[in-house]
Amino acid sequence: MRESGVPSPFRRALCVYPYRRELRSAGFLPPIGLEYIATVVRPFAQSLDLVDLRVERRRTVDFLRGDTDLVCFSVNWDLDREFVREEIRSVPRSPGRLVVLGGRHVTEDPKAWLADFPNVDVVVRGDGEEAMEELCRGVPLERIAGISFRKDGEIRHGPNRVLGPLRNDLIPDRSLRRQDYGVRIRGAWAGIPMDVVSSSRGCPFHCTFCSFSRNPWGTKRGWSARSPESVVDEISRIRSPLVGFSDDLFTHDMGRVERICELLVERGIRKRFVANARLEVARRPDVLRKMERAGFSLLALGIESAHDKTLEAMRKGFDVARIREYFRVLRRSRMMLVGYFMIGNLGESVADMERIGPFARELGLDVIALSTLRASPWSGLDELVADTPGYHIHPDGRVYSDHSSARQLGGIRRLITRRFYSAGQYGRIIRKAALNDFARFLPAVFAHLPGVLYAVGAHPFLKRS
Repeated sequence: MRESGVPSPFRRALCVYPYRRELRSAGFLPPIGLEYIATVVRPFAQSLDLVDLRVERRRTVDFLRGDTDLVCFSVNWDLDREFVREEIRSVPRSPGRLVVLGGRHVTEDPKAWLADFPNVDVVVRGDGEEAMEELCRGVPLERIAGISFRKDGEIRHGPNRVLGPLRNDLIPDRSLRRQDYGVRIRGAWAGIPMDVVSSSRGCPFHCTFCSFSRNPWGTKRGWSARSPESVVDEISRIRSPLVGFSDDLFTHDMGRVERICELLVERGIRKRFVANARLEVARRPDVLRKMERAGFSLLALGIESAHDKTLEAMRKGFDVARIREYFRVLRRSRMMLVGYFMIGNLGESVADMERIGPFARELGLDVIALSTLRASPWSGLDELVADTPGYHIHPDGRVYSDHSSARQLGGIRRLITRRFYSAGQYGRIIRKAALNDFARFLPAVFAHLPGVLYAVGAHPFLKRS
């Protein structure tokens, strides 16, 4: 219901997440960024539809009405490219209708998106809540920072928005969802409901390969966090038993993490949590114990390489010796430990890359996640590649070299994965899952196992045509 006294400049608003299959094999995350935008827009619209095309059979045009006068698309990734573009183009120009694009991907080049899509009126660059609220309140486009827009046949760019602290009172309205979210494998429901919380944004570090903490045109997004009380209040309203923190770096302020854990325990909230962390969490074993008691079950840790030369070039802030020191603490935790590594790093040979598996086992990691080095806009990596003989950037952004093509890097990735996951490693994962009460999910997982096996083409009796 609309807030009393708030003007309603829009009759019907439509917020669309325009992907069919954002992730290639597994997915579970609701479009939390778009949900924040929908929550901001809702008081200014007589009605609002929030549509996630990953879980809808219909298309954007099927949700358009004659009185739809605001359409917002969230374009975060350069995936499902043609489908996304078709969805945006499918919204016809109409007098009084405003079409807005936002998200990480369109932020990289707002001029190109406005030039390619004549039906689009505004591109919101970077964090969009404040800009959308001003737009809904009728602030003239020229006075709204952080947007690019079309006016009088020209494309214009407003100044970058200076981002302030996160609001403690802004929580995504989950009642707008048309479905529940959870773990899916190749589109098949795996039986594990899951939700996400955004408790902070930005990152204070300056890793050379990363653009996640950057805003339009390379502006650094400083780390900003909501209060522990606000975060736990939101978690208390979530139905799902498994909650992931979408923060770039949840553990930057360990005092804040400690308070969140204390509040979760004090309020008797019994859920399981997963979060991204820096290795420096090992400096606070006392907080790690509190995280375990509060229900944290998985930490995803960015390690990236097993070699000092690469870590130094990345400006990770630690070397191999320090990694080993941190893991002497971390591997005593009962939380499941996931290590992120990159293959294709500048200056690394195939033998260097193959060192990832043995190094991960030595550290005591339970799971490894391998990605190929990519040149993201504003990270500065494209300049490093240009200055490094024998290295190139694939049209899709992947970095490859004369000794390891983009295709060969895929083979190296599969080889490392196959060697790491031995029978003993799977046993380790099962033990950690038991320690973290993941057994509670087993009945539902087994109930949905035939569908998952069918989706991946592994069911012995059901074969896909």
